Amino acid sequence: ALRPAIVQKAATRWPKLNITFSTLEESTGQQAEYVIVLGLQDGHEGFPAPEGETAADQVLSQADDRLFQERQLLYVALTRASERLWLLYSPADPSCFVDELKKRSVPVQRKP
Repeated sequence: ALRPAIVQKAATRWPKLNITFSTLEESTGQQAEYVIVLGLQDGHEGFPAPEGETAADQVLSQADDRLFQERQLLYVALTRASERLWLLYSPADPSCFVDELKKRSVPVQRKP
């Protein structure tokens, strides 16, 4: 649902670039020079998803287990980039994972 239309436009504009879009689950085992992670905001369609919105919620009994699983998915995304990684989030409503990364002194760059 978060796939922006600009991905298709970029692929058309720069056909020699290998531009792909995948979910965090689909990125497991993949590698790319540059990776952009979308959706690191809180709430509906955010990451982590609110409790009760994912299939994992039907299997996992505790919120901590669900957050652990989603934290692992984010780690997968963070480790896909060999050159540079961008994490996009809403400054007004960041994901709890954004706060964790800031506490670990991960550099933040504002939109130019």
